[in-house]
Amino acid sequence: VSALSGETIVHRESDLTRQPDGNTESFVSCTTFPVTHYVNYRAVNVLPSKYWCSFSIGDGQSSPHFMRYSGLTGAAINAMLINNYLGSSLRLENILSRKRVFQMSHETNWSNDEVVKRGTGFNYGVDGFLRPGAKYDNLIEYLYYKMLEMDVARYEENYEDDTLSAIFMLSWQRKFGSMFVPRGMETNDSHTRGLEAILLPKILKTVSNEMMDREELKEDENEAFMTLFQQYASDGPEAVLGEKAMFEGDGTLFSTTKDEWDHDVRRLFEKSQASAETQDIVMEYMDRAYRITELLNRCFKLARDEHIDGKRFSSEAENEPKSTDSFFSDFPVEAQSFASGLELSSIFGAISLSATQGSVTGGSVVVSVAIAITFAILNIPTSFGTMTNVSRYVNRQEEFRADFSRTKLLGMERTLFKVLSSSKRKEIDDASNPLLKRVRVAYEAVVSGAKYYDTSSDEVQASYSKTDFTDLKSLEAFMEEITSNFIAKLYQKEAYLKDTLVSLYAACIELAEVLENDERTGDEESYIEDEATYKAFRRMPKFTERLENSLQTGPIVHGFIRKNKKVGQWAIFAPIRTYYFMLGNFLLKGLNLRCGVLNPISTEIKIMRGVVAALNSSLGQTLKKEAYDLKELFHATMESSIGMSLFFVGMWVFIFSFFIIANGIASAVLDTTTTCMGTVPNKSSFQNFQCFVVEGGAIVSALAGLLALSFFLRQLKHQLKVVKAINYLPSPPPSVRKIGTLANFQAFITVWQCMATCTSLASIVIGFVLRFGFADFENSVTFALAMAAIGAFVISIGLQVIANLGLLYSVEPSAGKDVCRSFWGILFEKHSEFNIGRSEKSIASPALEDRESWEYVAREFLSEVRFDTVLGADRFNAVMQAIQSGDTSSWRGNKIFAKEE
Repeated sequence: VSALSGETIVHRESDLTRQPDGNTESFVSCTTFPVTHYVNYRAVNVLPSKYWCSFSIGDGQSSPHFMRYSGLTGAAINAMLINNYLGSSLRLENILSRKRVFQMSHETNWSNDEVVKRGTGFNYGVDGFLRPGAKYDNLIEYLYYKMLEMDVARYEENYEDDTLSAIFMLSWQRKFGSMFVPRGMETNDSHTRGLEAILLPKILKTVSNEMMDREELKEDENEAFMTLFQQYASDGPEAVLGEKAMFEGDGTLFSTTKDEWDHDVRRLFEKSQASAETQDIVMEYMDRAYRITELLNRCFKLARDEHIDGKRFSSEAENEPKSTDSFFSDFPVEAQSFASGLELSSIFGAISLSATQGSVTGGSVVVSVAIAITFAILNIPTSFGTMTNVSRYVNRQEEFRADFSRTKLLGMERTLFKVLSSSKRKEIDDASNPLLKRVRVAYEAVVSGAKYYDTSSDEVQASYSKTDFTDLKSLEAFMEEITSNFIAKLYQKEAYLKDTLVSLYAACIELAEVLENDERTGDEESYIEDEATYKAFRRMPKFTERLENSLQTGPIVHGFIRKNKKVGQWAIFAPIRTYYFMLGNFLLKGLNLRCGVLNPISTEIKIMRGVVAALNSSLGQTLKKEAYDLKELFHATMESSIGMSLFFVGMWVFIFSFFIIANGIASAVLDTTTTCMGTVPNKSSFQNFQCFVVEGGAIVSALAGLLALSFFLRQLKHQLKVVKAINYLPSPPPSVRKIGTLANFQAFITVWQCMATCTSLASIVIGFVLRFGFADFENSVTFALAMAAIGAFVISIGLQVIANLGLLYSVEPSAGKDVCRSFWGILFEKHSEFNIGRSEKSIASPALEDRESWEYVAREFLSEVRFDTVLGADRFNAVMQAIQSGDTSSWRGNKIFAKEE
């Protein structure tokens, strides 16, 4: 241990995302330029200096950004390793022995594995932010010395079964697989051969350079072999041996390399007449080369297998089934709580207003004021809670609509284009061709990505500019260059830039399929559906423009308020907007595409949805996903508009609650009645204020009650659908029968809540009639009805407790799978329909494509059989995730997709 002098330069190699206090965000982390993070692969570094070795403390193990996620810190890991090393040295135990070298190697590998697995994740998936990036020369040199470390530490004596996995653990194999094989290239032969073409000479060159330093091989008698081997490493077997040996492999990276090298090295020995001693020395080096290729082959196979299984993610969060937040339908589970909030606001308002009727409280102003103020105060948090919940709900709908615009509109346009006949596609100019548009967007992403990562894109630009994207052969040549040159060779250390190149390759595949189909079919006759499809396609630009103009994409403040809305999207105009949407939807007749600009966006979506759904039925479910996407978009648009109307009502209930409190306080001070005398002429200013408060409060409370009633009726309709669907089953499992019983009980509770809401509405209406003398009732009737409403509401709460803690609690945890078993035939039919149109040349994981189909199945089935209106969010989520899992082996029959062994 030696103290460093003050003149020693200490380098920081990574940026921090946290200040030294561990809590404050670092300003460095806010930078937008490329930064480097690292994980050290050595805890103890031997240095060619006066210091025998150095230890990295803290940041030396890995960037703190990553260590924050693990239960360990860089300082803790290194302190432990240093402590062990110093302790062993002080005890004079194996300071320089092979055992000590093995211990250092093992401990370092263990710590690296912990950092990678727990600290940085696997980092090659959707949200991966750390992948190895290095020039292949440096990388091969690193791998060679790892193999040398195996020999020096004698791993074969300690790990007889699998020495490679001991020194190069599975987590690191995944990370190197992410570097060599970006997602989408796992089964691409062109890319695999391109990797082999660039890596094999580099491995041989590294081995050759190491052999040149071996004293025995510097002797004159070995000059002939060394000359041949250097030529073999640089020029290949054809230049030295006149031919390249061919062996049958399994198509994976380096699958035949060992056989080829064995064959070629023997030929080199024979040609140079190398001695047995020379052969033994050379094979010592070649053995390390074999292990490098075996390691890279394992990395490749791991990437390929996990691609097939759909497991190339950087975190398990990406592998989880989607939650109920992904369910967009008419009155989904999240919105069902709004009805109870509106009902309670209506009841509280009815009680507050009925208390203003003087005879209700025996003419006592104090009692009237006390009752009115008490329930008005209770209405403030109730209405505010409704406002915030509704705002978050609306924001989620708008986020879905914005995501739809970003990710699905172009895909829908491409699908419409592809189902056109070849002759009809030729009528569309290149500027309107969505497949060419996708290629262009992907290419621009590559160029901008190269600029971001501070590298050149000149070769890509040159190749792109000379490619004729209407000619299949020219396009295929460009695709070949992407896989074998750009991804495999040109951008060696820019791991993330490879992802954009894969996206460009995927866009070219889709275009190539259409060009290939056009060559095969020629100028065939138009389809029957051609004209309707063509009109729908031509309408897409205008539809896209209308949709984008209707989006709400401003920032969200205070957790629920969205800023930068257009005037027409303000809450004050929400009811007008909602009724405008409903009127447009109601007046829509047929599938007329020549709708005017006065149509609301909801009607435009409904028109497009009708056209696509009709085409889907005619074309054999080719547009099944697109039709359902438009259905979800329509529901999200309507739910957003309706939600803002709820916010409008909640806002006025919230405001009038304060007015009622002010009216009560003023009435108590003036010792006068708190109600409005609608028929009294020449009212004073205060009486006019009272009329404004009372009648305005009555109107907003009635609106809240009417909206709650409409919601309860929608909920009852969906609950009866569940009852009907379960009653239709021939022999449902016990858990499904319990769900049926629960559905009946929940329907009864909904009817009870409708009665409570109607009672509060009756109290409000009768109060209005009494105040204006339209009929003769006892004043106490309004208060009695309001109290009956609150009593009915309390009873409904008790019934909900019974439903949740009794009936729902007794439903078995296996209910999700039991639902799948009960509706097995419907689910499989839907799955087969959503699978139609899947491309055989797709680079996406087969398991992920199958999973996406099951996600569509789950959403469509649950939008038809509304279990969300019966089960709580958690139990409904269990049913939804059971369907999404696609685990058909646990339902009935075999899995739709299984990896081939």
